[in-house]
Amino acid sequence: MKVEEIMTRDVIAVAPKTPIHEAARLMADHGISGLPVVENDGNVVGIVSEGDLIIRQKPRERVPWWRVFFTDAERLAREYQKAHGTTVAEVMTRSVITVSPDLPIESAALILDRHRIRRIPVVADGQLVGIVSRGDLIKALSVAPAPAARPPSDDTRLVSEMKARLSEEPWVSNRGIVIQASSGVLSLWGVVLTEAEKSALETMARSIEGCKGIESQLVVKSELPYRYGV
Repeated sequence: MKVEEIMTRDVIAVAPKTPIHEAARLMADHGISGLPVVENDGNVVGIVSEGDLIIRQKPRERVPWWRVFFTDAERLAREYQKAHGTTVAEVMTRSVITVSPDLPIESAALILDRHRIRRIPVVADGQLVGIVSRGDLIKALSVAPAPAARPPSDDTRLVSEMKARLSEEPWVSNRGIVIQASSGVLSLWGVVLTEAEKSALETMARSIEGCKGIESQLVVKSELPYRYGV
């Protein structure tokens, strides 16, 4: 079963310029914990979650000047903006993990679990087409029949080879990267430490014999805020 079969297609989303109080009201009125942030052209540029709004209610500790030497100044600046921003664009999570409509629901469930998030935007050709939640996946998995045994395919070989290569390299920071293959195209999802590692993993996938292309959803950890969740 694919994500497109269970996802919510009528997605409640907000624009970057939406005032924070309007986003909070939408969450409360519809009983949801997060909203995709979408430009006029349908491109997903972020997610605003309960966590992004709750931080505004916490008392902020005054940071002594000397702590700047021991703390990531960029992180402190993001925390300040989240605490004082007035629009969704100022408080949203900008590096968003997304999935494609044709991703198997088992893989989507694994992504939700590993990244400890509740919902994932579903994107096709750069456009938001739906959203899939933990509840959607649990319902689908609870009624899904056991898969029938079938012989290994070329796609299975590609996934196995990619996993084997990952296990052999000491510089790989995330051994739990989700790997899928469809019609010879390898898809990668997960968080890595550096842009160099992301690029190297994409090269690794591309160099496997029989790989016809890659779809990389790898996210560099430094691009994520200290808290991410939908």
